[in-house]
Formats: sequence, C-alpha cells, structure tokens
Amino acid sequence: MRALQVIPWPVKLRVSLVLSVLVITLAVLLFWLRTQPMLLLMLGTPLLILGGYAGWCRWPRWRWGISPSLLAECPQPPQQLARLTFDDGPTPGVTEKVLALLQKHQLKASFFVLLPKALQAPHLITQMVQEGHVVALHGADHRLPFWRKKTELTDSLQRAKQQLEALTGHAIHLYRPSHGCKNAALLAAVRTAKLQLCFWDYGVWDTDAPPPEVLLQRLRAVTPTAGSNQPGPVVLLHDGKGDDPQVPAHAPGLIAALAMWLPLLRK
Repeated sequence: MRALQVIPWPVKLRVSLVLSVLVITLAVLLFWLRTQPMLLLMLGTPLLILGGYAGWCRWPRWRWGISPSLLAECPQPPQQLARLTFDDGPTPGVTEKVLALLQKHQLKASFFVLLPKALQAPHLITQMVQEGHVVALHGADHRLPFWRKKTELTDSLQRAKQQLEALTGHAIHLYRPSHGCKNAALLAAVRTAKLQLCFWDYGVWDTDAPPPEVLLQRLRAVTPTAGSNQPGPVVLLHDGKGDDPQVPAHAPGLIAALAMWLPLLRK
C-alpha cells in the first residue's frame, strides 16, 4: 500500500489506461476465440510468457529466478529508520548538499554512482568514503541492458568496477542497473564481474520534480514507525538524472524535502 501512495497520479492514470486497453483487448479475443480453444491456447500461452518476462525485466521487486549469490541488500545503518540510496550522481551542486545534510543529521547512505560523473568529481567520491557512506556502481553509463550482448555488458561492468575501485581505494561489490532493469545477459555479466544486484523497496519519483511538500509527503508515507525493529526500507532517490552532468530540475525540491525529512529518520 505504501508503494501506491507514492506513485504520482499521472503515472497511475497512464498505467490504468494501459491496463484497461489490455483487459478490453483480452475480452474481445476471448469472445472471438470462445469456440476455438486450441487457437486460444496457442495465442494466449506465448502472450502470458512474454508478459511475465517483460514484468520480470522491468520491475525491480521481481527477483525470482535470480540466484541468491547475485543479490545483496544495502547495509542498515544503526539507529536509522530507512536505508537511503542515491542514484545517477555524483553531481556537483547537488551531491555536496546531500552530503552536508546527511552529515548534519548523522545519517548514512549508499551512493550508486555513474562512472563518468565519478571521474569528473573524484573529490565527491572521496568525501563519501571519508564520511562513512557506501559507494556502489550504477554503471559506465545509464543505458538499459536490452539489446546489448553479454560480452559488451561484461566488459563495461568490469572496467567501470576497476576504475571506481581505484577512485575509492575499496572493493566495489554492489551494483544497481539503470531503472532496475535486468535480463539474462546482464545477470551473466554481473556474475562474471563479481558484483551483486542491489535494488530498492520504494521509489518516490523525485525526478518528476514535484514540489518539496509533495515529495515530503511521499517520503513520510514510506517511513516506518519509530518502534519498528525490522530493517528499514530501501528508499530510492537521485542526486543526478541519467547521463546528463548538469544539475537536474528536481534538485532544489529534493534538497528542500530532505532538509525536512532527514531529521525524522533517527530512531
């Protein structure tokens, strides 16, 4: 239910329209094929398989079929209600503000960085390490894994991992693919590169650039109660946007919302 609370209405509307079209199409097909069960089976089975595979590829929370050795969880900082993760950075003009807020409130986060941006701002990577945050890999670029060969993905991940390790001085184990997308070629590349996939529990659509008060409402909706003894949910945020090195439009709202939300995360 919390996940539904943080999805923006335009996204809910788009999904509802797509689902409505699919349901109507399926109803028409069933009516047309009601006297032809073999044809229905021949058409319906591949469609169900393709639909399931598409969902598995695109939905980060669908992890069935993935070897446990390829999966990892973000560490749970002590006395912290949520596990914070930031993707697509580092971005000068944004990441240092995020780091300053985390330092002020004595909170830790995991930063899934894009290699080109890390190479352009090594001082921010050094600051993350020095202040006790986790530095993880988001890729050599923000491209999706689809239509890319295993050899290309493997080479990209291995080189990005090695270069990021040189920047941090530490081994890199965690990797989050772009948009959480995955396929068989990517899983094979992750295994060869000796990485582990690390997804999230809640995205709050901060890159849609909602007003700070709207983003704060979404963040509060996914914040567990102070008495919870369970590991905090992994919350997805962005201190950049894709491969664009410029300060993204959502950054001011993000910083303003974080300034109000982070004080609520101490147990």
